[in-house]
Amino acid sequence: MNTRDLEYFISLTELKVFSKVAEEFKVSQPTITFALQRLEKEMDAKLIIRHRTHGELIVTDSGKQLLNHARAIIRHFDVAKRNIANLKAKKVSIGLPPIIETRYFPTIAQHLKERKLLNSIITYEYGSETTKSALKNGELDLALLGSNNPLEDPDIETEEIERIPFCAYVSKDHPLANEGKIYFADLAKEDFVLFKQGFTQNESFNQLAKRNSFHPNVIFRSNETNNIMSLISNNVGVGFFNSLVQVPDGVVKLDFLDEDMPMFVTNLVYLKSHYFNDFQKEVLDVIRDSLKK
Repeated sequence: MNTRDLEYFISLTELKVFSKVAEEFKVSQPTITFALQRLEKEMDAKLIIRHRTHGELIVTDSGKQLLNHARAIIRHFDVAKRNIANLKAKKVSIGLPPIIETRYFPTIAQHLKERKLLNSIITYEYGSETTKSALKNGELDLALLGSNNPLEDPDIETEEIERIPFCAYVSKDHPLANEGKIYFADLAKEDFVLFKQGFTQNESFNQLAKRNSFHPNVIFRSNETNNIMSLISNNVGVGFFNSLVQVPDGVVKLDFLDEDMPMFVTNLVYLKSHYFNDFQKEVLDVIRDSLKK
C-alpha cells in the first residue's frame, strides 16, 4: 500500500467521479482505477460499488471503515514529513498564543540567545485552541498552550507551567470599577467585547454564563488584546481575560468572588509521537529551564 493510493481513494469518496479525481491529481483516469483495484486486493474487500446505469459510486461499509483509517494515515504521514523537514533544517517551530507569548517568551528568548539558539526558532502566534490544532496537524514541534483547567489529550504530552485566574476588565468610568471583586452574575446585563474563535478564554466564559443562566450580549470580537482593551477603556463593553494580560490606563481589573471558578492553565506541550533529536532536545531543555525561573 502507498499513501498516494489512499489519497486517490479519499478524493474518490468525496468527488464520486473517477475523471474528476484524475483531473485533481493531474493523472490519467486508469491510474485512479488501478489504485482502487490495488486497495481492494490488499483489503480483500469491495470498497466502492459502481452503478454504471445510474452513474453512481457507492462507498461500501468496508470502504467507510478504510476511509476513517486512510484520513488518519495521511494526517500522520503529513505530520512526519513536517517534523522531518524541521529536523533536517535544525529548526524548531513553536506555537505561542498572544497573551502567553507576552508572559513567557521574553525570558525564553533571552536564554535561547545566550545559547546561540534563538535564530533556530520559528514562532507562530495563534489562540490556544488554534495552536492545539496546529500542533496535532504537525505544523508545530511544540507549543506553550493555555487550557481550561488541566489539559487532557491522549495524543499530547503536557508539562504544566502555572494556573492563573480569570478576571473581568471594565473601564475606569464603569459603575463596577470601584468594586474590586464581583460575582460573574453581576455581569448578566453587560455588553461584552471578547476574543474571536480559537481562544481558550471563550470556553470558560461560556461555561460561566451557562452556569449563571444568562445569555451574554457580545457586541464585538477581535484577535487583538490591545484592540479589545482600547474598547474597554472607552466603555464600549466588558472584557474577560486571564490575569496575565497587561492592564492599560483607563481599564480596571476585577477579581471574581465565585467559588469553583475555572482556571487558565499554561502548559508546555508536544505530541507524544514526536521525536526530538539532540538539537531539538537542547532547545526544549532551555525552554523548560527558562519557565522555571
